[in-house]
Amino acid sequence: MSEQTQTQEQSVKEEDEEEENTDNIQVHGQDTENEPPEDDKELERQREEPQEDPATVKVVLVPEGHVMTVAFAIGLSIQELKCHLASELRVPAEVLQISLDGKSILMELGVRPHGSTRIEMSSIDPNTHPLRPVRPPEQDNMPDVITVRVQPGLNMSISVLTVSSAPPQQKAFLGGYRHRLTNAEYHHATTQTLPRRRPDKGVIIFNRETQTVKTLEKSQATPCSASTQTSGIGCYISCMNDKLVTPGRYMTAAEYHDRRLKAVIYLQTCTRRWLAQQKVECIKRERDRRLAWLEMRERQRLEEKKEQMRDRRQRFWNPQKREDFNLMYQALENKNNPG
Repeated sequence: MSEQTQTQEQSVKEEDEEEENTDNIQVHGQDTENEPPEDDKELERQREEPQEDPATVKVVLVPEGHVMTVAFAIGLSIQELKCHLASELRVPAEVLQISLDGKSILMELGVRPHGSTRIEMSSIDPNTHPLRPVRPPEQDNMPDVITVRVQPGLNMSISVLTVSSAPPQQKAFLGGYRHRLTNAEYHHATTQTLPRRRPDKGVIIFNRETQTVKTLEKSQATPCSASTQTSGIGCYISCMNDKLVTPGRYMTAAEYHDRRLKAVIYLQTCTRRWLAQQKVECIKRERDRRLAWLEMRERQRLEEKKEQMRDRRQRFWNPQKREDFNLMYQALENKNNPG
């Protein structure tokens, strides 16, 4: 009995080792939103139907722990998923560990349309082909895929797969507030958001062939009825406060326009006379200023001439420099030789 028990245990261990060698990837569906179907008929029906709805797959690279978020159709097999991830990571597809020899699909793992799951992936030869992102995480521009549930109606709800990508460059400062000490930027929503485009009404508003018409406003009096009451039978109107109005001299249109023309000419005459007086006064002030300047210049010239004569006479009477003696010798020579 003991030998049979040991033989059975060895056979079980060998079967476990064969299963581990045939498996090439460890797939874990811990974060699935919906549980896998319990009924085999329902699973077969879902397999027969075309599965084109996308699902979110988060791939964790072991042992670095990097996470890649990719959207795949739920009808995609594990083998196709492995080929796509191998091209993304730039490693051979043979070194990736997969399960069920590529026969398993995402729907069999319990993933529903627009759902999400988590898969851990490792390499058979981590020394030669390690699994790491091609670009650093801070420079990685791979879009993140999320599922957003939208309610277009009161009792309606649809799931939309959304791809969100963050630009690698820093957002430009287009307006808002900046802290002077910490340089923290507080962006303003009005300057950072494009204005909402108005819907097209189907009518051309701006056209080069249209013409602009200036509106004119003209006042018009409303009609008012008037009547004259006179004395009659049963109605007496006193005439004690009545006034007798006599018409004055009638002025024709020609006389009216002639009177306006004379008034305009008189106004123009007074204005031009005032302007002429102002101009004459300005010219007189300029003349007086010019004469005063000329008189000052003439006075300065006479004073300078008198100063020069006084200095020359002083040099003749009291010579002190060589130039003074030369000046005296020259005057003496001129006196001796007048010709």
